[in-house]
Amino acid sequence: MRIRITPGAFLLVFVIALTHSALLPAFLFAAAIHECGHILAARVLGIRLRALELDLMGARLYPAAPLPSYRAEAVLAAAGPAASLLLALFLLPHGTPFARLSLTATAAFALFNLLPIAGFDGGRILSATLCARLGARAADRIQGACSYLTLLFLFALSSCCLLRYGQNLALAVLCASLFARTFLQQEK
Repeated sequence: MRIRITPGAFLLVFVIALTHSALLPAFLFAAAIHECGHILAARVLGIRLRALELDLMGARLYPAAPLPSYRAEAVLAAAGPAASLLLALFLLPHGTPFARLSLTATAAFALFNLLPIAGFDGGRILSATLCARLGARAADRIQGACSYLTLLFLFALSSCCLLRYGQNLALAVLCASLFARTFLQQEK
């Protein structure tokens, strides 16, 4: 399996290091455990992986061949958040500063990835489940609506936090970039 690191991944690490330097090791640890969950599930399912790409929005695995079923897609997508949540449960009783930071980063990583946004694990789980039950065309429409509404909610939440507390500009920028990435690519 090839590993590609885009300039966006370096930018993400740089921004985290500048804003929350103590959180960087915990964030990298959480991301590694999350991706290991996906890789382990691929091994168990017998899916060969061609590449792992790290970019500004996280990581993306590329299978060497099309996935055998919608069930395999859902299991593969759910494995990352499951690994993150298992690590969070393991870290819960530990009181060291690194364990607390890792618990926060891991739980946030898992919950954020479970959002039903196209390209996220939650979006992939939703899409695979809907495709198996309703067909690809209906699944694409429902997935698009869920992505749009979730991003709209997050953007509104970040705007309220920004106006009320002067915080969460990063969430607003993230939502805007996710919106652009998700919906502007579909129009091409």
